Amino acid sequence: MDSNIEKTINDSFINIKQDKILISFYLIRKSLLEAVTELKPKLHGKILDLACGLMPYKDFLKNDLIEEYIGVDLEPTEYHHVVKPDYYWDGNTIPLENESVNFVIATEFLEHYFDTSHILKEIKRVLKPGGTFFFTVPNVWPLHEVPYDYHRFTPFALEEHFKKTKFSTWEIKPLGGFHYHLAISISLWSDFGLSKKKQKLIKPFLHFFVKFLVRKDKKDFKFSHGKMYSGLYGFVVK
Repeated sequence: MDSNIEKTINDSFINIKQDKILISFYLIRKSLLEAVTELKPKLHGKILDLACGLMPYKDFLKNDLIEEYIGVDLEPTEYHHVVKPDYYWDGNTIPLENESVNFVIATEFLEHYFDTSHILKEIKRVLKPGGTFFFTVPNVWPLHEVPYDYHRFTPFALEEHFKKTKFSTWEIKPLGGFHYHLAISISLWSDFGLSKKKQKLIKPFLHFFVKFLVRKDKKDFKFSHGKMYSGLYGFVVK
């Protein structure tokens, strides 16, 4: 990969800085990176990055215990001239053998796959016994990649899907809590709902308020009535 392209990807997903990208993008990618960082020390064996896109976390996740990192994505898209997956996928059957990988990673993907039951069965099929499926899904985020934006999951809906697919255990966590949800919502309003002139006027106050909300945010809560979350991530074991 071209070094300039690699740096651009790293700056967009790993070495992210609030003053370099839209605040809303910074917040969502910050929370995703925190979740992926929790995954990092667990990885070993063969890894499948499903719907891999630019594979932005591949180098970040590297360790000596990883035997192979496999990127699978749908038929050529606009970014495959930059990063090509190892295999193309027809959107139905993952092009790997049964029980062939130790981990499946799917960041911000499940909301784009209409038949959740089917894709979870496919993920379970390619996982080795005891293998882990790591996922992230958004909650507060605009429609994107339309018309292929189908779901905003609750933790209870995901739990029912995991039960139905007969995974053995799962742990579902919030990417951010009430304050983080509000920080992203306000940032989206500023980034996409205001004119450039108005954005400049409120930017100093917005940055201060967003930093305050992020600092006050708490993620160590149970999913109960009245709670809000910015997104979800989790570890699901076959």
